Amino acid sequence: MRYRRLLRSLLNGDVLLRLAAVVLAVIILGRALLSGSSGWWAVVVVVAAAVTLWGVLWIVGRVRDLMSRPATEAPATGLASFLAGRSRSRQVAVLALLVLIVHAAITGYVGVSTIAVAIVLAFVATMLTADIKLVALLGGIAAFFALATVFVADIFSGSSEARALGISVAAIVLPIVISDKLVGLVKQPALTTTHHAVLAVLTLVLSFLGWTRAQWLPGVLNNCYTLPTSTGVTTLRATADGRCYGLLDTADAGVFATSAFGRDPVTTALQRRILDSNRSLNRGDLTVVWLGALSCEPLKTDPARCADGRDYPSERDQLRAFLYAQSHLEATTDHRVHVVIADAGQDVAHADDVASMIIHRRPALGDRLVVIGGGDSRDITQRAINRLLDAGIPVIAPNLLADLGAPGHPFVDRPGYLQLAPPNYAYAEDTVRRLAQAYPKGFRLDVYQQPSPTDQYTTSLVNDLLGAVRQQPPATARHLTSIDRIDDSICESDKGRPPAVLYFADRWTRFAEFVQRVNEVCGHSRPRLVIADVSVSRFMANYQLRAVSTADWAVNYNVSGPGCADLTAEAYRTLAQEIEKQGDLVRLKGPFACADRAPGAVNGLLRDACPLDAAAKLTSQPCRANDLGTYLIPAWDAVRLADALLPAEPAGENQLTSLNLPKFVLSTGDVATVKDGKLRESAIDVRMWHGNPLNDPRTIWELPTPALRLPGDPAPGSPSSNGD
Repeated sequence: MRYRRLLRSLLNGDVLLRLAAVVLAVIILGRALLSGSSGWWAVVVVVAAAVTLWGVLWIVGRVRDLMSRPATEAPATGLASFLAGRSRSRQVAVLALLVLIVHAAITGYVGVSTIAVAIVLAFVATMLTADIKLVALLGGIAAFFALATVFVADIFSGSSEARALGISVAAIVLPIVISDKLVGLVKQPALTTTHHAVLAVLTLVLSFLGWTRAQWLPGVLNNCYTLPTSTGVTTLRATADGRCYGLLDTADAGVFATSAFGRDPVTTALQRRILDSNRSLNRGDLTVVWLGALSCEPLKTDPARCADGRDYPSERDQLRAFLYAQSHLEATTDHRVHVVIADAGQDVAHADDVASMIIHRRPALGDRLVVIGGGDSRDITQRAINRLLDAGIPVIAPNLLADLGAPGHPFVDRPGYLQLAPPNYAYAEDTVRRLAQAYPKGFRLDVYQQPSPTDQYTTSLVNDLLGAVRQQPPATARHLTSIDRIDDSICESDKGRPPAVLYFADRWTRFAEFVQRVNEVCGHSRPRLVIADVSVSRFMANYQLRAVSTADWAVNYNVSGPGCADLTAEAYRTLAQEIEKQGDLVRLKGPFACADRAPGAVNGLLRDACPLDAAAKLTSQPCRANDLGTYLIPAWDAVRLADALLPAEPAGENQLTSLNLPKFVLSTGDVATVKDGKLRESAIDVRMWHGNPLNDPRTIWELPTPALRLPGDPAPGSPSSNGD
């Protein structure tokens, strides 16, 4: 009977509310204490603030009582009185809510569970308040005056500091003055000093959020926001049109943060797989920050596709290399690879800002930190790399080629910057050497590029090509600065002398327009010879762009890395195992085998080629993956090189010049050497492939057309290659 009465008393709504407050508070406290130093600091800050506040209130109360009553009539005071009765559970709930908020501010992480628990706690604390009408009144007054303050501030935007100060003072004084009148109208007890303080603070907080809405509202609306006080790695910003850029190192970045960059489902699935594999950094772990572009301006009719046609297949191949390296190094070493994805936006427009984020997050990124990538060789990229090097962070660039300041030298000629690919001048010399052999009596090279002052890659390539042709008389060259300057002298139907060769030296995003122009000027004829730069290898890696092209003629193009046939047997075996392990990402069923290593692959011809990206993207006519592409292997070698190069302990102020590695075996069997923070020779050979015809993506030739082949060119699949 006694237990029944006890149970009946516990079913009281008031008791259940208090019980919920205590249970939630205990859960939050336990979760905070188990979350490491950030949780402990949150508890310490809240407890210290609460004790300080209670102490001040207790002293004020004692002084007031001593001034107004005899000592014998002083009411009971102290902590027991402060937490007595029904308010005890409310105070516990409020303290727990503060712990939750402070912990979120320290870590910069706000998840769905955090918001849900905060709402429940706030509801419980409100329901335990004696006068809910008063709570609603104070909240309504604060919200109204915060909106009014923001409205007035917008009117006086750009005005003097004195007016801004006046607005801030009004935001505090007016709510307090008017609240007393409103309380009287609704027949509520007079507000105390504590109520006025709460009202002023709440009004200021809401007003501040309104004033700064331009900094946080776009990010919140577009899942691109992390708290400014975040001490983690993930840092996101939103552009004016709502695209995200910044740093991601976890698949669960919080309720206001995206879980991956971009909108393409294949790209986001790959990123989430990488981020899911990340773990907390331990001693000796390698942190790889991939710097590049994964987001671009989308088509309004197709949010997953970019307005200029780019689809980032080459960037996905680099990310696949990081995923495979992550798995391989964990299985073969005593440490892990922690990958941070740094998206600098379309054309890496925010690379410098992202570099600042990396430096700001430096303490959270571990002792063995490297940045790999860079995206495009632009002014903004060069500033970002120099900023990173100034901070002592090494940078490995698999595909940056510009040599505008010093032809034949790396894009950034400083210790700590390791450029795997040769500079543009090497590609220019190779092209002119091949043309001189094909046309020993001379030729005219028409170099197409739309001038772009900040694009160091295309600008330096044009300069290098013009300079290389001058060294090869009687050959001549001219720079075509607009698409309409391409004329029919480049067609087979033209019999003039010297023969004209057309060279595309622009960004791959303009290549489709270039191809259309060639078709227009040649009509029923075909171009005599078309050569394209390394950037076009991104176009050639895009299955869809090649398929929709109207060009049924050949294009020779430089590639950014070796083919599968150039791998050593060990490297090929390792990569094949990793591809099979993550086979669901490329729809792989069964073992992986490269087409250019098959017994029938001769003279560099790949029939029915299916790169990893095509296998992942194609749905209506799926194909079986049998090609690595040209961007995967350099990224794979970059991670391995960083792991072999970076010491377990930082080397101090001269840590970049102290980077030395006498012998590092690349995936092709070549040896790379790092001395005093610089790569002695490029780790990637100059290669030229061709597509014939251009609009058949299943046909790839890993050699140039016969007229451009040099005596020393190895035929992939032949005994002279590094096959087995």
